[in-house]
Amino acid sequence: MYDAPWLPFERIGTLNWLILATGAIGFIVFWCLDYRRWGALSFAGYLFGFQYFLKIVVLYPFAWSDNNIVATGQFFDRILDHLDLALYLTAGGVVAMLCGLALGAAMLSRPPVLCSLVYRCVVQGWCGSGAAAVSIGIVLGLTGLLFALGFKPFVARSLVFERPELRPFYNLWSQIVPLCAAGLVVYGAGWRRPGVLVMGIGVTLLGVIGGNRTVAILTLIQVGVILAMPRRFRNLLVVAGGALALASAAVATTLLRGDTGTSGGGLGTFFFGNELTDMRDFAWILSGLDDGQWLGGKTYIAGYLSFIPAYLMPFRETYAFGRVSPLLAGLDPLHHSGLRPPIFGEMYVNFGLPGLLIGGFIYGLLVGRVLRWISESLEAPVAERPVPEAVVWTGFLMLQMIDAFVFTPAFFGVYVIVGWLVLGQLMAQLGRRLA
Repeated sequence: MYDAPWLPFERIGTLNWLILATGAIGFIVFWCLDYRRWGALSFAGYLFGFQYFLKIVVLYPFAWSDNNIVATGQFFDRILDHLDLALYLTAGGVVAMLCGLALGAAMLSRPPVLCSLVYRCVVQGWCGSGAAAVSIGIVLGLTGLLFALGFKPFVARSLVFERPELRPFYNLWSQIVPLCAAGLVVYGAGWRRPGVLVMGIGVTLLGVIGGNRTVAILTLIQVGVILAMPRRFRNLLVVAGGALALASAAVATTLLRGDTGTSGGGLGTFFFGNELTDMRDFAWILSGLDDGQWLGGKTYIAGYLSFIPAYLMPFRETYAFGRVSPLLAGLDPLHHSGLRPPIFGEMYVNFGLPGLLIGGFIYGLLVGRVLRWISESLEAPVAERPVPEAVVWTGFLMLQMIDAFVFTPAFFGVYVIVGWLVLGQLMAQLGRRLA
C-alpha cells in the first residue's frame, strides 16, 4: 500500500485555490439561502452539493495525492500534468451552466410541457396499490432472473466483465430498481401508505447486494430529498446522521466487494479509487487527447443509438464514450467500463472549448426550467397544488434524462424511463377499463 499525504497542498497553484475557494463560498451562500426556503434537503441542494461541490471543490485536491498511484499506476504523472487544465475547463463549464440556469429560471414562458407530462404519467401510472404490487413483482422477478443466470452478490460489476452476456440484464436491473423504489416511496408518502414507503426503502437496499453503490446510496439520497423537500425539513442533526449512515453503508459495500486495491482502505476508495474521482478521470482523459482531435459528436450518436446492440452496429462499439474514454487514458476498454469526467467532459472531447461552453449553457438552461417548475409546483395554491413527492420525483427523472443527453454512457436509462412511463399509462388505462 502506498503511503503518501492525502492532501499535497504544495502542488496546487494559487489560481486553482482561488477557483476552489470561489466555488466553496458560492455553494455555502447558495445553501444558506436554499435552507431558508426549502430546508436542509432540496432538489437544487442535491444537484449543486453532490455533483459540483463534493465532486469538484472538495475532491479536486485529493487528485494531486500520490495515493492515486495505486489506482492509476504508470499514468499518474500524465494525470498530474493535466489536472490544471481539467479544473479550468470544468470551471468554464460551470460558469456557462450557471448563466444558462439563471436564464432558464427567469424565463416567463409557459411551464415545461415535458415536466407536466412526466408528472401525469408518474401519478396516473405508478401511484396506486396495483402499481405498487407490479413494481415489487418486477423487482423480485428481475432479481430472481439474475440469480438464475449466475449472479453473485456484491461482485456484480466485476462479474459482467467475465460474463458479458449478463451485462444487459444487470444494466436493466440497475435502472429498474431505483424506479421501483422511488415509485413505492412516492406512493407511500404522498398517499399516506407507510407500509408501502417501508417497502420502497427496502427495494432501494437491494442495490447493496449488487455491489452497486449508485443504485443504493444515490437512490436513498434522492428518496431523502423526495421526503424532506416538500416538508421544508430543517433538522440538521438528522440529516448529518443520515449522511454518516449512508457513508458507512458505502464503505461497507466497498469492503464486501473486496475493493482493497486503493490506499486508505474502504475510505480511501472514495478519494483515490474509482468512485468519486471525476476530476482525476477528466485529467486522465485529457492526457490522451491531442489538441484539435475532437470527435465531432460521434460519442453522442453512439450513445443515443444505445437501443441497438453493439454487435449489430460496430460504430456504437467503436465510439461509445465508455470505450473512447479508457482508450484516451491508455486503458483496455475490454477490462474497464469507462472513466467518468464531470458532465462537461464529453462535450469537450467532441467539440472542444466552444462545445463545452455552448453545451454547458444549454444544459443549464434546461435544468433551470426544471428547477423553476419544481418551485412553482410546490408553491402553488393548496387547491391547485400537485402531489409534492411526485413533483420532486419528476424533477429527478427529468434531470436523469437531461444528464444522459449530455453524458451518454447512461443514455440507455432514458429508454428505460420512457418504457417505464408508457407501461404505467397502459396499466392506468387497463385499470380504468376494468373499473
